Amino acid sequence: MASAPGSLKLFGEHAVVYNRLALSAAFKRRAFCEIKKAEDGVAVNLADFKRKEKFDFTDITSSHGRIKGMIDKGDMEGLGRERKDIFSPYNVILGEFFSEFGFSPMEISIRSNVPRNSGLGSSAAVFCSLVAELNNFFHTALSKNQVAELANLGDKVVHGNPSGLDASTCTFGGYISFRRNEGVKLLQIKTEVPMLVVNSGFKDTGEMIRRVAEKYKRQKSSVDRIFDRMEETAVEGIKALKASDLQKLGENMNIAQECFGELGLSTPQIDWIVDAALKNGALGAKITGAGGGGCVILLTKKPKEFVQIYNKMGYDSFETVLGVGGAE
Repeated sequence: MASAPGSLKLFGEHAVVYNRLALSAAFKRRAFCEIKKAEDGVAVNLADFKRKEKFDFTDITSSHGRIKGMIDKGDMEGLGRERKDIFSPYNVILGEFFSEFGFSPMEISIRSNVPRNSGLGSSAAVFCSLVAELNNFFHTALSKNQVAELANLGDKVVHGNPSGLDASTCTFGGYISFRRNEGVKLLQIKTEVPMLVVNSGFKDTGEMIRRVAEKYKRQKSSVDRIFDRMEETAVEGIKALKASDLQKLGENMNIAQECFGELGLSTPQIDWIVDAALKNGALGAKITGAGGGGCVILLTKKPKEFVQIYNKMGYDSFETVLGVGGAE
């Protein structure tokens, strides 16, 4: 059995689209994949969705060819249709793998405790665990870069044009920085950081990205200044992590949250969560991901106390640790 962690965005969300620095971290929730030999075909069991489907080799190669063509052409409309089929990203990964290493009948079982639709890299974690287990099953000795690249194919079906930051974070683990013109960098940071994740409710990542893009068109200079501040929080956040300075890390999280507010990406629910955090002694609190809902992360040395606070407020939360190991 293989597993891969979730990916939590610490700094640089949205600004990364405009070539600023972003920072993500692997956190202590994982997706799991197990592959067993079968007599024929490929059975894919998605336990969390209570969905199971069996495909023959022709089904997978046909689906792979069609979807890979859309990815290569940047056909977002076509990918939008494909992602309505929950099995499409799995088929494109399997087809890519089989085209390189050959086909073998198998039964694939996947489950995950990474929260879905929360900006926590849930799809990338699942796809990384699949590729890692294919690597185990076929004894192919894929490099970490190859695992991340294959997993990101699945994320392209789900998200259209992802940076690859989630797939790299889930594969390598630890802390990962990314800038569009530099790509992904694995940071040499050994600090494991305790964090609380609070779910504020539904989010629409696409809508938030569109909102920022429209604001950027109307107010380019002022938005660029916000993005520059967000980049500074990423740079200073990396320094704080390397020095194990949680106070400084929290201060930069708070500045990053101010930037989210200026971009119009906070909500009353998020504001309540952040205010409660800071009033009760958290070192820092900010949106993780696109905003407009989704999750808030809290840096605190007393996470259990905050779980009780947010339970009373009606919000789900869980304790975790950042900087954990990647796919294995």
